[in-house]
Amino acid sequence: MILCIGLLFFIPIQLNARKYFCEIKGTNKTLSAGLKIVFDFGESSVYSIWNGLKSQQKMVDEDGKEIDFNSMVDAANYMSEKGWNFQQAYTSFYEGNVIHHWIFYKEADSQEEAGKGIITKETYKQKQWSGRN
Repeated sequence: MILCIGLLFFIPIQLNARKYFCEIKGTNKTLSAGLKIVFDFGESSVYSIWNGLKSQQKMVDEDGKEIDFNSMVDAANYMSEKGWNFQQAYTSFYEGNVIHHWIFYKEADSQEEAGKGIITKETYKQKQWSGRN
């Protein structure tokens, strides 16, 4: 009986959750070694008009300092720590550059819940701007 009641409370919670996706994109840095890694949550374009990935989509800490990732695996471990699950990976070419794409998803009740603890440079600046008004 207790098990049945527990299931009744559990089912509605799970029905509200849905999958939210994030695409990690990595490309070779132009003038130095390593990868430029950005995070695409589908909210704004990650490609700049100057043939590359926008720095606005890089991760930052609570103080707005960029988080540097050593590799795609390092970025994947970061996402895993935040509760995101790996879905698939592939490679493409953009303006002659190789771009590595790793897709992650997280089940949550809202996009805000899915993105909890994750701050891009763009969202950090938006929060700073809205705090001034």
